[in-house]
Amino acid sequence: NARLKNSNHFGTLIWDGKNYNTVQLEDIPRQAILKVGDTIITGGKSTIFPEGILIGTISKINKGNTADNKVDVMLFNDMSNLGYINVIKNLDKEEINSLESQNE
Repeated sequence: NARLKNSNHFGTLIWDGKNYNTVQLEDIPRQAILKVGDTIITGGKSTIFPEGILIGTISKINKGNTADNKVDVMLFNDMSNLGYINVIKNLDKEEINSLESQNE
């Protein structure tokens, strides 16, 4: 889950496997105002990543004939040259998953 930093419009972040430094943000509503260079951050609707972590910037906007948009996002981090990383354990993950499954 990721969103535009300048609004609350969010979508699903995927990687198409073509370029290691570019990912795709899908399912963004058509009414979202998108510009090349806009910052994408984590959306906070995940038990893995907290809200507000910088992901990258929009490098290409792919508007189609569907109800939503898809954009290419150039990552801030070079995924081919990672050094040290931090692993964070979400102490509330089990409770969050339990509450989410009750709503299904």
